[in-house]
Parts: sequence; C-alpha cells; structure tokens
Amino acid sequence: THISPAELMAARLVLEPALIEMVIGNATAADFQRMDECNHRAEAATTLEEFERWDAALHEAIAQAAHNGFIGAVFGLMNEVRSQGEWGVLKRRSATPERRLDYQQEHRALVAALKERDAERARALCLQHLLHVRTNMLGY
Repeated sequence: THISPAELMAARLVLEPALIEMVIGNATAADFQRMDECNHRAEAATTLEEFERWDAALHEAIAQAAHNGFIGAVFGLMNEVRSQGEWGVLKRRSATPERRLDYQQEHRALVAALKERDAERARALCLQHLLHVRTNMLGY
C-alpha cells in the first residue's frame, strides 16, 4: 500500500503526542542518553540526508523509550514510510538552514521536557513541532 506524506503526517500528529505519557512513565537514563546522542549527531550533520537520518532516529528513540513492543513496531513502520521517496523529496524541497535550526531547537526542548517528566509541556512541544513540520512540508 502506498501511504502519502499527508497520511503519514496525519498519523504522526495522532500517535506521537499520544505516546508521551508512556515515554515519561518508562524512559530510562539510557533512553535519554540515546535521545541526546541523536540530537548531537543531527546538529553535527553536514548533509541534509545525514540530518534527516538522525532526525528520524530521534523520533524512533522517543518511541522506543515507551518500552512497548507494539509501539516500537508501529514506529518502525512509520520510519519505513518516511524513508520512501515521496517524503524525502518533500523534506528536501522544504529544507532550509533556518528550518533545520528551528527543528533542532524544538527537538532539544522536547527532550528536555521528557527528561523533566513534564507530560503536558512535552505533549504541547511534540504537537507544535509536528505542526511546524507539516506547514513547512505540506503547506497547511
């Protein structure tokens, strides 16, 4: 089945904020270390492809921190769709150095809220980030 970028984005907007509670309840120090590593490597990336790879790895690390096999499998599937051509084309077309900096700051703020186990703030930051990505990529 072909999943359009709009369908993937709609699913992410529902699923990613919803798993924040599980992440906050189950994340370990090692999970937070992995998130920090993903952020660090994304910020150090010299190509858009490398940045995108670590961006995807961060979202996956957050999902893995829920420590729920079903959630992990769903996010593995979402990353497969993210790696398909159409998403990549839209991502490259919408990418600017300013947007990349914005995403990096949004990722840092989200991980900080998760570490503080602040579910309300983390959920709001997650949603705000995804809406920002949707506007940049899909124009609405």
